[in-house]
Amino acid sequence: MSQSGEVQFRQAEPVDAEAVLEIKQTAIETAGEPYSDEQIAAWRPTEEALSVFTQAMKSEQFVVLLVETDDGPAGYGVLNIDEARIDAVFVAPGHAGQGLGSSLVRQLETRAQMLGLADLTVVSSLNARGFYESLGYEPCGDRTRTIEGTDLGFVAVCKHLD
Repeated sequence: MSQSGEVQFRQAEPVDAEAVLEIKQTAIETAGEPYSDEQIAAWRPTEEALSVFTQAMKSEQFVVLLVETDDGPAGYGVLNIDEARIDAVFVAPGHAGQGLGSSLVRQLETRAQMLGLADLTVVSSLNARGFYESLGYEPCGDRTRTIEGTDLGFVAVCKHLD
């Protein structure tokens, strides 16, 4: 799939939970290095995550943005207001490299500023570190997450919002 026509950003609604799950699943499936197949299998969410996505979309603690192209949902991002953290930015592999991820981050940063947040943190996958650094984020710590007994490495990146 390729991006064509208009790109729209909108607040995700509970009805979008399945599309968000599919985007996250396919993005993780294609994450590749430095993650092993075992790590990717553990990290990839199952249908059980639908209720978590639906709750986040209903909660005032989160801003969940969906980006759509003429092809339908192409990516999403989550701002955790209480934690001053971007919890997720995922773009469907067929839309990678088209600037949708950068646009999602900028949209979330703007929302954060409108809500009075001065700084943001992202716990990024290791392969997305360069992406966040290109947007002005700086490494501020390493993180390990254990999912189903499998350790996955991540990096925290931080940014002061101007």
